[in-house]
Amino acid sequence: VVIAAPFAPASLGLALVSALPRWRVDAFGGGRYVSVVPLLLVSYFVSLAALLLLDTGNRKEHKGKDDDAMPPQAKVHPLQAVPDAPTGAAKPRRRDSLAGLGHDELVDRSALAERELDVRRAWELLHLAHNLDPECHSTRLQLCKVRCDLGFLIFDVSNGGPMTRFFECREGETAEAATKLVTSALAGARDLVSGRPDCHQARTLLALCIGRSILVETKNRRKVHLAKEMHDAAMAAVSLNSEDDQAHFMLARWHNDIASLPGVLKTLVRFVYGTGLKGSFERAVECSKTAIALNPGNLVNKVELGRAYTGLGNLESAKRVYEQVLDLEVLDVNSALYKQIALDDIGRMERGEPVGSLARPWWAVG
Repeated sequence: VVIAAPFAPASLGLALVSALPRWRVDAFGGGRYVSVVPLLLVSYFVSLAALLLLDTGNRKEHKGKDDDAMPPQAKVHPLQAVPDAPTGAAKPRRRDSLAGLGHDELVDRSALAERELDVRRAWELLHLAHNLDPECHSTRLQLCKVRCDLGFLIFDVSNGGPMTRFFECREGETAEAATKLVTSALAGARDLVSGRPDCHQARTLLALCIGRSILVETKNRRKVHLAKEMHDAAMAAVSLNSEDDQAHFMLARWHNDIASLPGVLKTLVRFVYGTGLKGSFERAVECSKTAIALNPGNLVNKVELGRAYTGLGNLESAKRVYEQVLDLEVLDVNSALYKQIALDDIGRMERGEPVGSLARPWWAVG
């Protein structure tokens, strides 16, 4: 879920409503004008309720389907739990086989665990590395990111999402546990930004954690404000380092997700909260192309471009971009999910089915 550009004030929404036409009602020999605003408000909420019901139905339908294709890592390396770890929020334990390993070797092994989609193992290794060198900024960044990934996985699987292909929740790993992990990761990202406000990686990480927080947040008003904060964090990262492809990717994802929202919902959000969500597929294309130019080997950048093309209805370009990622390396669960999106959309195109963000539950792209 992504972020919003500067928002329209509430006064603008009220000004637009006050300019609406009125109906004349004649009764008992007299006549008076009646505002149509109440009817429009009812229409807004009825439309929103219909969208929510449709989304719920789509989630149930998606949950019951088994997709044919999946990344090779998902078939060969299912996510394995840290032995005897009771919940996703529990601190990982040291394994005897890790005794004596240095900080750098632990970090290298954690990166390998992420490529094998073993997030719990990566989290354990990074904790050990952090204990050996608590001041290492890059390790703190990665530990926060992996914590956020684990929270996302648990939340997604708890809700029957697409990550069920790669991950199986253990006892105690509930949506509540996932929320705690994501909330903790967000707090950690804020601390990292506060400690080093000039660090573009910390800003990009903050944007990621905010996006995941929007996912688990239950209050709509809070979601809207987090969306703006996510956009600001990604923009700050770009301003600090315009060559950070991940920051441009976060902006592209924000524009794609906001542009995918139904128009009536965006209008309702603006009317109720005084906040406009101004994402566009065109801007998503621009940001994605910038990210690809900076890092063509990162498959998520190309998949985000494909998502933007599907939003614009340019399925031929989307398929061509998606096919370019099939041989690219999966680095973590995020790229595994994005590779699956490419595989799913290619299959939908070949079957003549709807493609793009609206063909999946809104939380499928985190």
